[in-house]
Amino acid sequence: EVPALAGHLARRCGLGGRTRVYTTACVSASTAVADAATLIGRGDLDRVVVAAGYLVEPDQYALFDAGRAFAADGAVRPFSAGRQGLLLGDGIATVVLESAGAARRRGATPVATVAGWGRAGDAYHPCQPDPRGRGLARAVAAALRRAGLPGAAVGYVNANATGTPSSDASEAAALRLALGDLAGRIPVSSTKSVHGHALEASGLLELVVTVLALRHGMLPVNAGFLGPDESCPLDVITDAPRPATTPHALTLNAAFGGANTALLVGAP
Repeated sequence: EVPALAGHLARRCGLGGRTRVYTTACVSASTAVADAATLIGRGDLDRVVVAAGYLVEPDQYALFDAGRAFAADGAVRPFSAGRQGLLLGDGIATVVLESAGAARRRGATPVATVAGWGRAGDAYHPCQPDPRGRGLARAVAAALRRAGLPGAAVGYVNANATGTPSSDASEAAALRLALGDLAGRIPVSSTKSVHGHALEASGLLELVVTVLALRHGMLPVNAGFLGPDESCPLDVITDAPRPATTPHALTLNAAFGGANTALLVGAP
């Protein structure tokens, strides 16, 4: 259904209905955004529609249940002491990416810019992330390099953190590897704590949330937090949202097989 929706939107936007389908697990949507930005950046296309969706279904639920990945206490607690695992969540999102020139020609006001993007693999394990976070760190570094911005320009990280012990610790290590001491001072939260893990749609859903956070000037809370975990030495947003202080934010995603993506967005 999502490819059909994307094709319909593409035709409405004058793209001739050309579509690509991404099935690269939990980085499907973020990979599609990175490819769209690349195509636009090199002048191949003026405008790309990216649509993604995931609805919780019995087969996927059974798969994660068999892997004992679910939070037995019914709450996703990213980066928290006592976190037990993830929960799945429905999610559908669509964004239109276009060049600045194309936006001006149709009189559109951009809501955000995709300033940089990065992708990297860690090839560590079919399911487990690299404990040192090397693949995700390379993706973050590539996004910053492409944007021509230092780590200090990042004012928020919407983390991939799923609430599992190994994944969250690996992501914290990746942020420290990519950003150094800054990693402990940049506000971080995982909105999966509220909407659950939307698998293939996660990258796009969380991109939309990140853009809205910047537009409203408020950074979303990391729900379910019980207390700090020494394996995740980050500035986690707890208790209440915080005001945004800089116009750039990272949204990160990771998938089985060691695939990692980083999207750097900013105010227009």
